[in-house]
Amino acid sequence: MLLFFCWIYCLTVLHAQEPVGFKAFASSRRPILGASGHLGYLRMSIDEGQYEVNMNKNYQLIVPEAEFMPLHIWTGENQYNFTDTDWLLGATLNTTGWAQQHYYQTRGHSLVWAYDSRIPTWLLEQEASITPEKAKSLLSDYIHTVVGRYRGKIESWFVINEAISDYNETRPYNLRDSFWYRKLGSNFILYAFQFAREADPSVNLLFNEYAIESGGLKAERTLAFIGWLQSQQIPIHGMGMQWHIDMTEVVTPGDAHYQIAQRFIDLNISLIVSELDIAIPMNQGQPIDPNALEKQANIYRSILHYVLHFFPRIPEMITWGYKDRFSWIPKAKKHTMGLGLPSDCQYQPKPAYWQLQEELGRVITDGIYKISLQSQTNQCLGTSTNSTNSTLQLYDKDDCNRMNTQWNITWLGDGTYRFSPQSALNSALNTSNATAPVGQVMTTIWTGDFTQEWTISLQENDTFHIAPRNAYWRILAADRTSKIVIVDTNMPVSQRWTITAI
Repeated sequence: MLLFFCWIYCLTVLHAQEPVGFKAFASSRRPILGASGHLGYLRMSIDEGQYEVNMNKNYQLIVPEAEFMPLHIWTGENQYNFTDTDWLLGATLNTTGWAQQHYYQTRGHSLVWAYDSRIPTWLLEQEASITPEKAKSLLSDYIHTVVGRYRGKIESWFVINEAISDYNETRPYNLRDSFWYRKLGSNFILYAFQFAREADPSVNLLFNEYAIESGGLKAERTLAFIGWLQSQQIPIHGMGMQWHIDMTEVVTPGDAHYQIAQRFIDLNISLIVSELDIAIPMNQGQPIDPNALEKQANIYRSILHYVLHFFPRIPEMITWGYKDRFSWIPKAKKHTMGLGLPSDCQYQPKPAYWQLQEELGRVITDGIYKISLQSQTNQCLGTSTNSTNSTLQLYDKDDCNRMNTQWNITWLGDGTYRFSPQSALNSALNTSNATAPVGQVMTTIWTGDFTQEWTISLQENDTFHIAPRNAYWRILAADRTSKIVIVDTNMPVSQRWTITAI
């Protein structure tokens, strides 16, 4: 029934514009954007392949929602179900899977979930007969087997997930009661990190927890817990803050969210926004507040602004899913909350999506600019004539005050910009044969075609990549003869531009 309500609501929120996609703005000075995903949906090409297409368009990192969890993968002592994870990553060192073939980073989630409902049933059934020594041996075998199998193929592992209780406990650091604690005490956490390090010395090892992003008692206990791990020489590299929040959350620069983030960073670890969604109060599949989607969008943008503020100490932002249809929220909240993700159940972008895309993509304001190569700042980009249709070239600095070397750059609202020379404002920068080894670039009369729309992504030292919308993996460049072209990012040509307001 909920899916029906979701489908009905989605029919009313379709957006006329086609988004560029978050991937178009990936660069060395932006966080990695990721999403959790259902490997089964990817394997089945659900919704005529739309699930996969939209993942590929927007995200650089995938976190399998369930397929790496012990409850799914660990079927008995020395018994494992690697069907889904082998499909994702390949079964052996020299094989690849879907993730590598589609250029994804992958996070393992998670090796130990300190919660009995997430412990393999067979372990709980045998608990009375399992000694501490046996429990340690089982944990070692499991972690070495799983982490070792995908050694070098996984960017990071959540070693421990949700170990700290919401309530006041007598256990150290307010740890949650679980099978592993009952057998090994708090040492189970130390063992898990040690075994993971042994299995893959190069992988990043993380702890993941919820309800700590705004500070409070649980956050304080988590800080103490991380400090304890470090005092035990445990190789912990980062902390996942889950950010399962609702419409009451307010995030502003310098507030409690910023303060607690800085305290974790001061422990010399990275932070990750690891499981972001923003639940909206609902009634019969509809938001109770008619302005809820816009309010949600503003919160999403404020969180991305927070991530960008701390980047690179917060290097990643991951939404828990990316479309409302498959969100965990409605079922968990008894259908009183939902619609928590950037895309609706029909894969259409919601206001949150557009706000995220603009925050990532709008790196300059509308205005008139000089465009120069980073390596040749004494020259500037211009059109060869003052006519509508013109080729491009680099001009010496004495010519950089002419109308044909000045560019009117305008934000188009969908993640892209229009570049028009001041000498022919009815024209725009255009690319043809964008996917050819060397794509052509010129100005043509403005028609609003995708070939005339460009993304700008910020790089190091206040330089930019300029990429065509219709081939975002390619960039504007000057070849060795100073001819202006579109090439792949890995080609040895001048690719970085300065954009200076006039």
